[in-house]
Amino acid sequence: MSLFSWLKDWKVLNELWNVIEPFVINLAEKNVPKYITKLYENLAKVAQPAIDSLYKLKEKIKTSPNALDDYCFNQGVNAIESFAKHLLEAVEKLRA
Repeated sequence: MSLFSWLKDWKVLNELWNVIEPFVINLAEKNVPKYITKLYENLAKVAQPAIDSLYKLKEKIKTSPNALDDYCFNQGVNAIESFAKHLLEAVEKLRA
């Protein structure tokens, strides 16, 4: 394949992309939000039971405090906080 032939093919592909790009962008604008929402829902499905459990444990500690429950509560809150910090750091890196 000669250089001229390759450049001609590239020019055709570039022109083709310019024609279909608006359709691709439109398709992405319609579908990507659904996938992002699904991602958020999956993260919430994983995290919410742990958060709910910690709220229950917090209420239990209020009514009948003990060292083991307190320790487990603090470890759980620390784990969620660490994960939240990790997500925030990832967001900062992605936006940089």
